[in-house]
Amino acid sequence: MKIIPGIFFGIFLIYSNLLNAQRLRVDGGFLIKAEITLGNQNQWLRIGAFGFGTLNYGDASLESGLSFASYQFLKRHTKKSTGLAYSYEFFALAGIGKNSNLLGSSVSKLNREIIFNPNGEGGFNGLGFGFSKDHLPKELKSYGIKNGQFLMRFSNADHSVHALFTNDFKFGTIFNGERSDYATTGALTLGVTNINDFQSVYQAGVAIELFTPQPDYSKTPRNPLNSDDGRKNVWYMLPPFKDLFYSNLYAFGTYQDEYYTVSTSIGVNSQRLGAFVQNTLHDGFGLNPRFPWDVTKKDALYIQATGSINYTLDSDND
Repeated sequence: MKIIPGIFFGIFLIYSNLLNAQRLRVDGGFLIKAEITLGNQNQWLRIGAFGFGTLNYGDASLESGLSFASYQFLKRHTKKSTGLAYSYEFFALAGIGKNSNLLGSSVSKLNREIIFNPNGEGGFNGLGFGFSKDHLPKELKSYGIKNGQFLMRFSNADHSVHALFTNDFKFGTIFNGERSDYATTGALTLGVTNINDFQSVYQAGVAIELFTPQPDYSKTPRNPLNSDDGRKNVWYMLPPFKDLFYSNLYAFGTYQDEYYTVSTSIGVNSQRLGAFVQNTLHDGFGLNPRFPWDVTKKDALYIQATGSINYTLDSDND
């Protein structure tokens, strides 16, 4: 008679595991690409790999992406120079809802390409963190810093809206920037992504990016540039890139079909905007001294175009 309760207990365990398996869903995709980028600040040929996965258990959801890319550049951060560089990125978000359409891949900073599954479900709302690193050679080596990322994403069916904030500051182990306060010192991207049909997806948005040279901490910060007539302390910069400042405010659009992606960004490079943003942060949060933005310099055009050939696999492929 003791065998019967054991049989029932075994059946109960099997049934419970089956129910849990039905509630647990894992989806993902992998993309490889060959890319060309042409612009007045950056020019390169790049190959890369991008993996993205999701985990759903009931209404709880996780999503995460990992990227690696190597590229030969002819121009980087406005400077004409040649070299071989590489980059990597990792991010993860937690939230509620369904995300098996893989549109969470659209939050990537390193990739314009999107991994998506038109047969999957959408409806994810969550936030998370990440980091990215660009390794540059030669005289640009010290400008290849690591940035921390804070991400938010909200989606409904085949539509997704996201915000991506990147900065070089460090806060514990969650926001893991390099704490350099120069180079790609900060950026904010707002984007909208939509699955158009079974083979295509598009994305549009706006972004602002700030880049500054490296301060010379050995000199007294009495640079007259951007000092409000001497009332504010301002750093001097280290050679050879004392004038390497840009602040890009731009709109971007991306269209992706089954095997290719095209993306364009156009906007303005404004020293006055960069000074306003960074002065507000440095003055308001006590991060003095300022940086010597040339606020008398005229705004310039920022433009960049990217095209890539892609091969994608996802968990819904036969």
